[in-house]
Amino acid sequence: MPNTKTKYTFDFLNMHVHHANEQYVNELRLYTDTISYDNNAEYWLFSDLYNLFGKHYIGTHNNAIETLGYVINKSDFEKLPKTNKEKILRAPNFRTFFEDHVISIKNNYSIKDAQNISLTKQNAPDAKISRYACWKLLKRWPNMIFPQLYFISPNAKLDELYKAAYKFSRIYHRNRLTKLEKIVNGIAHKKMDLQRFNSFMHKVFFYNADLEAIKSAYGISGTIFDHMGVRSLMARYNALDKSINAYNIRPSMTFDGFINVLYNELAESRIAMMNQTGRTPEQDISQKSISKISGELKKLESDFINKYAFQKIR
Repeated sequence: MPNTKTKYTFDFLNMHVHHANEQYVNELRLYTDTISYDNNAEYWLFSDLYNLFGKHYIGTHNNAIETLGYVINKSDFEKLPKTNKEKILRAPNFRTFFEDHVISIKNNYSIKDAQNISLTKQNAPDAKISRYACWKLLKRWPNMIFPQLYFISPNAKLDELYKAAYKFSRIYHRNRLTKLEKIVNGIAHKKMDLQRFNSFMHKVFFYNADLEAIKSAYGISGTIFDHMGVRSLMARYNALDKSINAYNIRPSMTFDGFINVLYNELAESRIAMMNQTGRTPEQDISQKSISKISGELKKLESDFINKYAFQKIR
């Protein structure tokens, strides 16, 4: 079920969308009730995205063009085919391509500063940015999968986006867990056989359940990490993160001391997950691997690019 944050994001983006031809359409409405037009490209204002996502994800509000010039680069343009599936020609050069997706404007708007105080800007720098440009802006942040999916799935409903975001967020959580697994294995290196060390972590986290038995029950192969669900990936990440932090702030901690901390954190994360979700880590397993999930996301992105990189908002 969508949470408050995702619903707010969904509603905000829906309320702040504009159409490239909205002025033309409004003028037509003065003369006719029947409106037909070709360019229905949508855009959002950089200032609105700044207020929604903040400086960390969007960049400084008065440097919109510079930020977008960094995320939409010549390499993106050169990878596009000459025409897309709808036989729309690619822009003749990169400058035109960029200007099809980003239009610099002066605008009056209010933005929120670091203290969440609204500041009124008069005739200040802003930009109109296309659906494609919005996606590129957020694509830099793997944890921002929900708004990414909002832009690449124009007709999806909130519930559909939420379910897709939950599924694809496994990619992000799997990648960040991998980094911590490498760190704890680095701590254990030369102090304990790594196979024994990892077996110890698995037994604590999966409560002595045999990994091969778990994989057999789900009909999966390869590493268990590639089939763990979001909740179990997060639980294990939190346990390793706390253990590493404890080790780093106590230079005198022995390896035995680290093992004790790791044991407690893994056990507590398991219990916390059970209390919060009613499921154990060994019950939070997907038959679909991370590689298949990644392939699905790449296909979605490829189909989106093939259509929306060829649209223009001017």
